[in-house]
Amino acid sequence: MDISLVAAKVLGAYLVIGGLFVIFRGKTIPHLLKDFFDHPAVVYLSGVILIFLSSLLLIQNNVWDGTWRTLVTVLAWLVLIKGLCYLFFPEVLQKMVTKKLLESVSLYGLIALVAGLSLFSIN
Repeated sequence: MDISLVAAKVLGAYLVIGGLFVIFRGKTIPHLLKDFFDHPAVVYLSGVILIFLSSLLLIQNNVWDGTWRTLVTVLAWLVLIKGLCYLFFPEVLQKMVTKKLLESVSLYGLIALVAGLSLFSIN
C-alpha cells in the first residue's frame, strides 16, 4: 500500500474520531483545554510527539502534485506547525481559545468529520 494512502487513512481516522468527539462531547472541551495548558510538561510532550509524527509523514510523503496527496502533505505541515507552536508559543495558543471559538466548536467538529470521511474513503 502506498505511504500516501496509509497517511490518508490514518489522518482520516484521526479526524473522524476527533470530529465525533467534538460533536458529542464538545461541552467538555473548555475543561480539557484548561487542564491541558495548566501542565507545561504535557504541552511540551504533545508538541514533541506532533513534530515527530508529522516529520515522519513529511519525509515519506511531501508531495505537491495537486491531487489528494497534496491534502495529506498540507495536513502534515499543519500538524508540524501545531507541534512547533506547542513548544515555542503555548501561551499564544492558550489565548486563542476564546469563548467565541468554543461557541462554534460543533461546526469545527462537523468540518473535521467530513474531511476525515473524505480522506478515509480514498482508495
